[in-house]
Amino acid sequence: MAMIPYTKLHATSAQRIIHLRAKGLIISHPNVAAKKIEAIGYERLRIYFLSRRQHAVAGKPFIVGTTYQDIINLYECDMRLRNACFSSVGYFELLLRNAISEVLSQAHGSHPYYDESAYKNAASNLEALQTFARVYEKSKDGRANHYRQTYSSPIMPPVWTMKEFLTFGSASYLYQRLEGTLRTSIAKQFGVSSDAVFKSWIECLVDLRNICAHHDRLFNRTFQKQPIPLQSASVPTARPNKLKAILQCLDYMLQQRGVKSKITNEVQDIIIRFPQMKPAEAGY
Repeated sequence: MAMIPYTKLHATSAQRIIHLRAKGLIISHPNVAAKKIEAIGYERLRIYFLSRRQHAVAGKPFIVGTTYQDIINLYECDMRLRNACFSSVGYFELLLRNAISEVLSQAHGSHPYYDESAYKNAASNLEALQTFARVYEKSKDGRANHYRQTYSSPIMPPVWTMKEFLTFGSASYLYQRLEGTLRTSIAKQFGVSSDAVFKSWIECLVDLRNICAHHDRLFNRTFQKQPIPLQSASVPTARPNKLKAILQCLDYMLQQRGVKSKITNEVQDIIIRFPQMKPAEAGY
C-alpha cells in the first residue's frame, strides 16, 4: 500500500466534541465533555470511541444511542480492571522473586552469580550475571546502599537481598536462564509441572503487569503472548488470547501457594457493574 503524508491539523477539545456529535455520539453537556477530553486526552479515549462506531457503514457513525457517558464508563471500567489486575500480579511477582532466591541460595549459596552450574550454560550465566549487576548498580534502595558502604567483598549482596531489587521482567529473564532442575523446582511451587508452561504464564503476566503499570488498555485487548494450557489441571478454559485466560492461570498459581485469589471473579464483578462493556471483550 502506498504511503501518504500526514496532514491532520491540531484540534481543540471543543472541535473534537463537534466531530463526535457529527458522527452521532450523544453529548448532553458539551462543555463538560470537552473538559473531560482535556483531562484524559483524546488519544487515550479514542480506542473507546472507535469500539462503538459502525465501521461497515459509510462515514463510520456511532452505534445508534451511544452516549458520551457510555464511553467514559468504558474508560472507568478499564481503569478499575487495571487496578485489580495490577494488585494481583504484584502478589505473584513477590512470590516468584522469593522462590527464585530460595531455590538458588539453597542449592548454590548466598552468592550464586558466578556458579555456572546454576545456569543452563556459560552464556546464560553471563546474561544472568549482567542482569544482577545492572539491577544492583541502578538500585537506590537503602539495603543496596548499606551493602555498598559496609562490605568489601563479594562485590554484590547475597541473592536474598538482591531479589528485592529485581523487576518482574528481570525476574522472568533470570528464571529462564537457570538450569533445568532449578526451574522445575520453582515451577512446581506454583503447581505447574512443565517449565514451558510456567515460562509462558510468567511472560503473559509480565505483559499484563506492564499494560497496567503504563495505564494501557485491557478493554477489548487481544494478547499476543498467550498461556500454554496446563492439561493436568485444565487451565485455562477461556480463550487464550483474552484477559480471562491469563487471570485463570494467575488464580491457579496463587491458590497453589495458599493465597485465596479470586481475581478472575473480581474482574467479572467489575465488568457486570459496567453494562457498557461487553463481557466477551475481556474473554468472559
